[in-house]
Amino acid sequence: MPRNRQEVPREERVDALLAVAEEQFLAHGFAGTSVAEIARAAGIEPGSVYWYFRTKDHAFAAVLNRLLDGEVDRIGELAGEPADRLFAALDSVERRRTLHPCVAERAPHAPPVMAYHERLHEWLHGLALAAVTDLVPEPDREVAAEAVVATIEGGLANPAPTRPTSTLVRYLLAALAG
Repeated sequence: MPRNRQEVPREERVDALLAVAEEQFLAHGFAGTSVAEIARAAGIEPGSVYWYFRTKDHAFAAVLNRLLDGEVDRIGELAGEPADRLFAALDSVERRRTLHPCVAERAPHAPPVMAYHERLHEWLHGLALAAVTDLVPEPDREVAAEAVVATIEGGLANPAPTRPTSTLVRYLLAALAG
């Protein structure tokens, strides 16, 4: 970036700051990342972060939404069975497993994190509903999709799982089909 960041369009500055914040949150988690560390890694003054994000929770939610935007687009373009798209989404969120317990912890106290969580939940619910459509009769589809999403969210919120979340979801889908 040029020395005078004002020459760089705001959208590009935000994108660069989000890329740095993403690295920090993925490497150190929410609690282990400070606004000062994000600023230092971005090469700006700590107070400058607040020009873009009101709080650390806002920065965290912006990073999560940015990641989700990319996954929604990528998975929406995938061909194949609905269950394949659900497992592609699950693989994607599994790669960010370290952040999910932070989301569960922060969401009740931080509206921007809660908004992200609701958006993720809605997206996963749509994928789960499509995946169970051919497995269960109409009156049971909503509850089956909710069971799949609850399994995913419970698995991701567990910081020390005994099995991959995808294994649990595969088992559940097989049981529903069974």
